[in-house]
Amino acid sequence: MCSGKTTLGRALAATFGCAFVDLDDAVEARAGCSISELFATRGEEYFRRLEQETLNELSSGEPSVVATGGGTPCRPGAMEAMKRRGTVVWLEPKRERLLERLLLPEQRAKRPLLAARGDDEIVALVDVALAEREPYYSLADLRFDSTELETEADIALTASVLHDLLILQWR
Repeated sequence: MCSGKTTLGRALAATFGCAFVDLDDAVEARAGCSISELFATRGEEYFRRLEQETLNELSSGEPSVVATGGGTPCRPGAMEAMKRRGTVVWLEPKRERLLERLLLPEQRAKRPLLAARGDDEIVALVDVALAEREPYYSLADLRFDSTELETEADIALTASVLHDLLILQWR
């Protein structure tokens, strides 16, 4: 959450002239309900299966920039499957900036996982999630600092730099 996947993903897709897809949005469209509802009514296992099916479908379509959920690559074999289909970029803002973003009232309001938690609980949640996910994230093709995404100029510059890094990697 708040690593810049959607913000930077949209900008990066524009630099490549391709589509941007938020995997969570695609899953919700496919399911006809929100992810929160999916978890509540069908459970995480069903959501993860639907998420993987949706990602597989996206991977066989037109070239695009896909922003996955933070848990997507943490399933057995998921990161490897993602890497077979394209270049995987780990967006990693500095912890302090990530926490600043997550503790904003507007972020809490739109994220059910955060809404009822106090500051200390959110900090603990983030630290546990980062520690659990790091072994999976470290398998990404590219690790990129997404700390500076505060202004349109920051976003455009960051997307341009990431675009150039990806082009260099593909050569």
